[in-house]
Amino acid sequence: MIALHKILLHVDATLESQRALRSAIFLSTTTGATIIAVHVVNKHVVAQLARHGTQTLADVEIEIEENGWRYLYAAEEEAKNAGAHIVIMQEQGYPEEILPRLATEYQAELVIVGLAPRSRSDATRVHIADQLIEHAPCAVLVVK
Repeated sequence: MIALHKILLHVDATLESQRALRSAIFLSTTTGATIIAVHVVNKHVVAQLARHGTQTLADVEIEIEENGWRYLYAAEEEAKNAGAHIVIMQEQGYPEEILPRLATEYQAELVIVGLAPRSRSDATRVHIADQLIEHAPCAVLVVK
């Protein structure tokens, strides 16, 4: 078995992300690994919401960033209450590019992402998981 020192966790608003957080917390408290929780302000989502809504691109981006910090602070609180080591960060870009880069940069031994079952999932989330599995420099745990 691989020793776990760093776990990269993708955090967003989905129930599957909450399940992924619980898995990361369990692994962290079991192995002593540090969770690196990241929310990615997804440029695809920002553009889509701005195109189909009434807000400007900048307003949509700000709203997603603010919501992302809320998700991260909630994850941080839950992890710390469970005795897990966690650091939080937010990045802008495309999750399928950001997550493999961060896994390499931080030398993570595991990346954890939440993904809804394909029957309920949108194509973007499936694409992110597929790309992550293909390009991550370490093991990937997909939590449904």
